[in-house]
This record gives sequence, C-alpha cells and structure tokens, in this order.
Amino acid sequence: MTTMISETIQALKRAPKCVSRSSHTMIPPARASMAIARQIPNSFIDALSDHGGNDNVSLSKARIQHDRYLRELRRHVPTLCLPALESHPDCVFVEDTVVAVGNTAVITRLGHESRRGEVDSIKEALRQLDVNVLDMREEDANINARSISLCDGGDVLYTGRHLFVGLSGRTNENGFRFMQKVFGEKLHEENIIAVPPVIQGKHVLHLKSAVTHLDENTILAPEGPLGDNLLQSMKSSERGYSAIRLPDILSCNAVVVNGHVLAQDALCQVSRERIQNACCERELGLTFVDTSELAKKDAALTCCSVLLAV
Repeated sequence: MTTMISETIQALKRAPKCVSRSSHTMIPPARASMAIARQIPNSFIDALSDHGGNDNVSLSKARIQHDRYLRELRRHVPTLCLPALESHPDCVFVEDTVVAVGNTAVITRLGHESRRGEVDSIKEALRQLDVNVLDMREEDANINARSISLCDGGDVLYTGRHLFVGLSGRTNENGFRFMQKVFGEKLHEENIIAVPPVIQGKHVLHLKSAVTHLDENTILAPEGPLGDNLLQSMKSSERGYSAIRLPDILSCNAVVVNGHVLAQDALCQVSRERIQNACCERELGLTFVDTSELAKKDAALTCCSVLLAV
C-alpha cells in the first residue's frame, strides 16, 4: 500500500498543473498545485459529533457524496486520495491534520485525543511531496501537558492576507502561538490573528464551520448575532474584508481552488443566490456540491481536503 501511494504521489508531481476554467484574473498568493483527501472508512458511522444533530448516517450515501466532491475537486487540482484508516472513524476530515501555507505545513496535535493517530500518514505523504513539514507534536514533546499546543486545521482560515486562528474546544492559545512562530516571518506576526471562541457551542465545531473566504477581500459569514459577533471578533471590516452574509450557516463553508468555488448544495435558496451573485461579480467559477450526509458528523466542504502549493 505504501509503495502504491508513493507511485501515485510521483505521478501527481509529474502531472501538468491544473488551470481553472474560470475567467477570474486576480492572481492568488499561491495557486494550489495539489490536494490531499482520504477515503471514508467503514467505521465512519462512529465518527464524532459535537452538535447533537442527526447521527442516522448512511455510509453508502456519504461515499457517493464524497466521490462527487472529489470528482469536482479534481477538475481544478490534482488530488491524492489516501486509503481510509478503519481505526479512525473521522479520518476523512483531513483538513484538521495539517495547516499549510505555501510550501510549509504544520502537522497538528488534534484537539480530540481519539483523532491523533490520523496524522502520521498525512505527514509521510507531505514529506514525499517535498513539503517543508513541522510537527507540532515534536516541537513541544518535552513540556508538561498543560502547555502543549492543540490545533484542528478547521480552526485556521488563511485568506491570502491573514491567518485567522479560531480558539475553540479543539484549538488552544498555545496552538495559536505555534502558528505565529512557524508562519510569523512569512506572513508577519500582526497578520496572524487569534479569534476568540465566540461561536463555540453555537452548533458549529470550528472557525471555518462558520466563515470562509471567496478571495483575499471577501468572506462568507452567517446572518444574525452569531455572524455579527464573529466578524467583530475578526475585525473583518477594519482589515478590509467585505462579508457576504448568508442565512444558512453550512453554506458559509466553501472551498476556493484556483479561481473556482465549491459551495454547499444547500436547500436555502437565498444563500445559493447570494453565493452565485458574489461569484459572478468576482468572475469566479462555481459548482454546488452536496455533502449533507457528512455534515451529520459536523463536516463541511473544507473538512475533506487540504490544498497545497508545492
């Protein structure tokens, strides 16, 4: 299996880089040259769920939706899909295992102890891709338990101008400071921002469950007090962002890859229309993708892939 993964990685590295079909002309900080994903394990029905939603998950439906997600992602970037880890029901949510900016990636110590075995195969894949890898677990291996760094990648939003780190039940202050240390020189420390846990316990698990970006100047955020508090805590207006406010929280999570947006195929028509209008105004391509079955396990679109610029 390891040999097969290595051969796949070498083939992807030799593949021509994808060019998006969008006519978007803004040059992003670094085009994604590859994505990493993972297959859904048979044990997925036992994955964690913090929001108390409907856990009546159809494994076959989740896999159909995930396959469609990967198919759309591969239209815009070569994608390596790693084998499932049956002993880790949440392993399909690869976003949480790594935070990548440019050619530097941080392997995280996930906030929930049961998930920490998911990261080693991700680390090995990144090394084979010649990514500069730093391991949060190794950096503070010799300090006491109270001082360790915790971080889920779903709490980290990189817009191209700022790295927002959401403090939550899965990401702590030490995790934020670790990101400052690693990416401070590249991004400047003032552009790495801790976001207070204003959304914790509000039916969202991570920062990116409630806010993602369309481009360097535009973010998606929910309507109402939740969105108001979140945008205020990010100081989004002062930092030059315009916000597209959506009534459906799940729709606030979108994947932006090389001038194309993968958005949640939600039932909320108002959210769909606002995303369509925003993408049209910015000359971004748009595809709606349904991952509602994965959402029963607290998942959003970004959870299922990691974009790399290697």
